Amino acid sequence: MTEKNGNDIGEVRRELGNVLRECHEKEEFNFALFQHNPSAITVVDRDGKVVKSNLARRHAHDPLPELGKSIFSGDSACDVIMKGELKKTLDQNMAREVSDVRSGGHIFSFTIAPFTHGAIVIRQDITEQKRAEAQLVQAQKLAALGTLVSGVAHEVSNPNNVMLLSLKTLQRMVDDLLPVLDERREKDGDFELGIGNYSEVRDDIPEMVACCYRAAERINRLVSDLKSYARKDDGVVLDQFDVNAVVQSAADLMGSTIRKATHRFKVECADDLPPIKGTVRRIEQVVINLLSNACQALPNQDCGITLSTAYNPASDEVHIMVQDEGDGIPSDYLSQITDPFFTTKHDTGGTGLGLSISRQIAENHGGALVFSSAGGSGTLVTLTLPVQNNNEDTTA
Repeated sequence: MTEKNGNDIGEVRRELGNVLRECHEKEEFNFALFQHNPSAITVVDRDGKVVKSNLARRHAHDPLPELGKSIFSGDSACDVIMKGELKKTLDQNMAREVSDVRSGGHIFSFTIAPFTHGAIVIRQDITEQKRAEAQLVQAQKLAALGTLVSGVAHEVSNPNNVMLLSLKTLQRMVDDLLPVLDERREKDGDFELGIGNYSEVRDDIPEMVACCYRAAERINRLVSDLKSYARKDDGVVLDQFDVNAVVQSAADLMGSTIRKATHRFKVECADDLPPIKGTVRRIEQVVINLLSNACQALPNQDCGITLSTAYNPASDEVHIMVQDEGDGIPSDYLSQITDPFFTTKHDTGGTGLGLSISRQIAENHGGALVFSSAGGSGTLVTLTLPVQNNNEDTTA
């Protein structure tokens, strides 16, 4: 062998060694990329049987497909759909994407990509993403609803003010008219008046006018409460307010919901409560949220709700309490109940934000939100608010 040939062979060996090192590095890189990819990946052969799965797929909440078994072998809607999509991918040799596939309470998106010996099935759990999207849509709907409510409240307020003014005048006219009608009855005997004889309806006339006036006043209060509740506050804690007035306003706003939920609702307000310093509408927001949760907790209308207030002189705190006779909160959930996005009502549109925001509002007022419950025996929620409070952080 000549020296030149020896050098050529040495060069070939060095190049081959470099190629082998590069191949090994690429193999290690691809293996790491496959194993540590956050998406759940399963490799299948052309018969749809599992060859291997990465770490994310192995750590998923549902059972891992067995090696050598078909990846979509079940009879669930998810398996039926994905079995057909895998077949199309292999037949057409073209990647496919399938979104919004539901299985076991989760929502998945799939990407199926063909390769020489089969297909790569990439699965992503998009449940939380879908919930976040639904919450954003709901927030947008609520914002639009707020605008609508404000407009409707304005439209209701104008004709209702006309009714209030007219009914007040009508009350005075009835007071003057009844003696004249009484005199005519004395002189000419009983006579027909609208729906019956005057003698039969005489005592009902003032009460009918008074009932209409009270109803119009109630409409006026509700419209005022709606306008105040929807009004944007400036985030500064300045107001001193009567807790009982806030509680009654919240109960009025929730009146329709409460009447649908229970036949046994009562408000028990303590006398001579000291005023609280804070943002009125935010405390009202907390009470409304607690009442809403209490209504949803009741299994039937025979179960009751009690909304009450009290003063604790020992701690110098005012307490607002909502007691329901619902199913209660499991002990495992009590420590998580005010965590953001924690909810047991995903299926009915719960976002898990109401109690989290309520807790923030309570803490920003120097208070607290305390839960007491035993499964099956109802729940007591107590909002505590200090009488003397100089905390001006209302970022909730």
